[in-house]
Amino acid sequence: MKPSVPFRTAGTATGARGPLSVARTLRSIGTGTAALLVVVTSCAPPPREFASGTAIENVSVVDVATGAVADGRTVVVEGSRIAAVALPGDLRLGEGVERIDGGGGYLIPGLWDMHVHEFSAFFAPALPLYIANGVTGVRDMWGELDVAAAARETVAAGQRVGPRAVVAGNITDGANPWFPGSVVVDSPERARAAVDSLVNAGAGFIKVYSALEADAFTGIAEQAAARGVDVAGHVPFSVPAREASDAGMRSMTHMFGVVEGCSSNDADVRSMRAEALALRAGGREFADPFFGTGLYRSILDAADDDLCAQLLIHLAANGTWLTPTLAVLRSMASLARLREEDDPRLQYMPQAIVAGWMTPFPGQASDTPEDTGTREAFLARQLAVTGMAAAAGVGILAGTDTPNPFVYPGFSIHDELELLVQAGLSPHEALAAATTAPAEFLGATDSLGAVAEGKLADLVLLEANPLDEIGNTRRISAVVANGRFFGREALDALLDEVRTERASGQP
Repeated sequence: MKPSVPFRTAGTATGARGPLSVARTLRSIGTGTAALLVVVTSCAPPPREFASGTAIENVSVVDVATGAVADGRTVVVEGSRIAAVALPGDLRLGEGVERIDGGGGYLIPGLWDMHVHEFSAFFAPALPLYIANGVTGVRDMWGELDVAAAARETVAAGQRVGPRAVVAGNITDGANPWFPGSVVVDSPERARAAVDSLVNAGAGFIKVYSALEADAFTGIAEQAAARGVDVAGHVPFSVPAREASDAGMRSMTHMFGVVEGCSSNDADVRSMRAEALALRAGGREFADPFFGTGLYRSILDAADDDLCAQLLIHLAANGTWLTPTLAVLRSMASLARLREEDDPRLQYMPQAIVAGWMTPFPGQASDTPEDTGTREAFLARQLAVTGMAAAAGVGILAGTDTPNPFVYPGFSIHDELELLVQAGLSPHEALAAATTAPAEFLGATDSLGAVAEGKLADLVLLEANPLDEIGNTRRISAVVANGRFFGREALDALLDEVRTERASGQP
């Protein structure tokens, strides 16, 4: 989408009226009228005065909500909030204000990654990587609440650098959970108890997973609504996406259930997955219910865009959001190739995680060229459905699913934005998926999602306009995280800190 015509400062736009044009106007309208004009002008409000804080000068402020760009602005930050966004002549900055030249760069709200797994006792959270990449907020879809609380305290105290976070805590899954240690919910009664336990422990929302049965999922949705928290995550294999939406599921990840609902054999696919889960529970050999190429082929063969349109309209009407996580979906379609590449971002990952990435998944080690083609075709379908969803009015949230294979904390949000554009969103829409959309989804538009007075000072300064080319979000000059300013040199130091830790073998 081409951005709308930027606002321009006086004297820069075509036809602007500088001192000479004003003088001519005064002569033409007569002395009496000119005197009146002078009186009216003298009644203009005086410049706002600031004695302290940080002023980022000479920036173009991007209004992501409208796509407008206001050039030549100064943004004043006091504490953790934006105190002013104004033309230089409307401000008076005292000697106690730190003044930073923005170099004509583009200032956007801080980015959010709405699907991460970062707060874990198994590896040190790579929180500085988010700030270094302009990610000032994350939604952790399966984290440890005590680890998250400790990180939040140290970041707030200035002892650590990291993003603000909304954390689910443990995942809820069915009687035979996919991951050991999940909260087992195998009845409506246990559903209510699980929701209460998680919310009481501080969970920001409830993460649901694939093996939940329909009655348990409904129980979770009902109790979550009663406790005022969202349900997000995988659409369970037992529940059609339409019914999950009707039950109140607020956001759906990885396109699970949605791509299937865009095919005429959705019920058959869910039966195949239920059979695979039953075989697994019995200790018998089973087909991969998530990424099996046989499953992919059956979904692709039954693709139905008319059914898809009906489903997506239904999701939009219910206010159900999608977090496609295209970055991880692309990785899962290309694991063999990615293992052969020497991505420089590997140096920022714990060695144990990299070792896991390099180990072929069961059932994928013997992929044939036909299997590879099927994976690529399924990724193309996931991209297409994402674009259709956005066009149908479904809210899209940018999320990566880091640290799943070859998805990097902080770095991969820029991959995700580029993939959203590849899926058919405009650069403006893709940028919104990481800024204004998370603010709206989280009910935090009073504090997040805009470069405006009174908002939290979570900001990213870019060298070029992301509305022209979404890849410009990678061209970061500076980041402001909760009011704390990091120039390019400081951001590079954050990267060096994590790289050094990983090189030393720290988990």
